[in-house]
Amino acid sequence: MAKNLIPEIAQMLGVELNEEFKIKGYDGLTYEFVNYGLKLRFQNDIGITAIPTNVALANLLNGNDEIVKLPWKPKKGDVYFTFGLLGSKWVVRSLWWGGFPEEYALLDKGWVYRSEKEAQAALPSVAKELGVEYKL
Repeated sequence: MAKNLIPEIAQMLGVELNEEFKIKGYDGLTYEFVNYGLKLRFQNDIGITAIPTNVALANLLNGNDEIVKLPWKPKKGDVYFTFGLLGSKWVVRSLWWGGFPEEYALLDKGWVYRSEKEAQAALPSVAKELGVEYKL
């Protein structure tokens, strides 16, 4: 049995398996790499032939097209990092994504991060924007 190279191809192109992304020039379409190849994502599960994804994959592999990364969006139960008050100072804190309205507000503001390191790197500029003190 031959080795599945899709995970390595995704990594070489700078994305992970099941990470949604766009391709420059393919407006309105969202893709993801899955174990069996490149998948075109749909909101309403509309079927489509494999031809457009095969062309997109070939263009990515030969360097004709470029991946446009999308902001990370947690799924229910995922741990994410954001900011909160501790006394009078803003700090980085971890939470579990529940899909609540206030979490979507944080996501829309760009204050939801996959790692603590990313949130810590963003906190100084967010605190400056808000005019508040912070603690790392």
